[in-house]
Amino acid sequence: MNTLDAYEQEISYQIEELPRIMNGMRGIWLSDDEQSSALITGSGDSLAASMVAERLSGFRIQCIDPLELSSMIGSLHGKKSILYIISISGSTRAALQAMSKAHEHGLKVVAVTANAESRLGRGADSTILLRFKRAGILTAGSIGFTASLVAAASLVVNMDDISIDVNGLFSKASDTAKGIMLGENNYIVGDVLTYPLALYGSAKVYEVLGAKAFHCRLEQFCHMEVFSLAEKDKVLALSSEEKAKMLVDGLRSNGIDAELLEYAYCDSNGSDNSNGSESNGRHESLSKLLYYAFLMQLITLNNAKRLGLKECAFIGHRLLGLSSSLIY
Repeated sequence: MNTLDAYEQEISYQIEELPRIMNGMRGIWLSDDEQSSALITGSGDSLAASMVAERLSGFRIQCIDPLELSSMIGSLHGKKSILYIISISGSTRAALQAMSKAHEHGLKVVAVTANAESRLGRGADSTILLRFKRAGILTAGSIGFTASLVAAASLVVNMDDISIDVNGLFSKASDTAKGIMLGENNYIVGDVLTYPLALYGSAKVYEVLGAKAFHCRLEQFCHMEVFSLAEKDKVLALSSEEKAKMLVDGLRSNGIDAELLEYAYCDSNGSDNSNGSESNGRHESLSKLLYYAFLMQLITLNNAKRLGLKECAFIGHRLLGLSSSLIY
């Protein structure tokens, strides 16, 4: 099996695995006070998953890059009491350093990992273990990311009263992804909720296609990146915000290839559930995040197939060894 086939296989596993993972995350929900005492961190895809918890909590949970956390944790003494570290492997150097620093300053550490016997899993005070089906070979991250996203979300979303139509979301994302062609340079724009998925999407463009991608905040894009756009570039706006609609319309009228990737939630019966209640609001937000995760995975997969690729770009990259030496 080549690594692109493995990527596609692991993407498909999510339909069956994510409902089971969500069911297993019941009971770890934090109160508002507990959220305010929590930090969360991770690297790469895991940083994007960590940012999801921050946003769904209304920024009560603070997400910090692990390298930055190691240098500033002393200033948080007395303000934070627990650190969640997301790392699928449980062996990244930054995660282990963050755990060590947290323990030095009296914080409890919870590992969110797929490897309970890793140094992180064994060294943490407790573990949220992620179990999911894999293809068995190294490939770009898909189900590992969505499993981490669900775990991060479960800190602030009570999974006891959440029911997500994963198959429906996946089908919807698959239909949308079919017609989306990426450009020479790709700008993935997110709003306050979806920015972590813009980060994740750019990571998939790097890893799978080896193409250039930029993750951008909606407001800041209008101040900065917009001035770098050229004819062969592509802009994907992961948003239903009015400003995103205005941006995409304006870009198109100026000859820039831009797509507004809106999300409108419907349950498995086709009914709109976004009626403003707190429970349905959480339901909609988590559904939206999973939808955009599937969408970015499928867009990169489809574009790789159109190019005739057999392997994910990072596998054969001449700097893979350097990257690994800096991460582990």
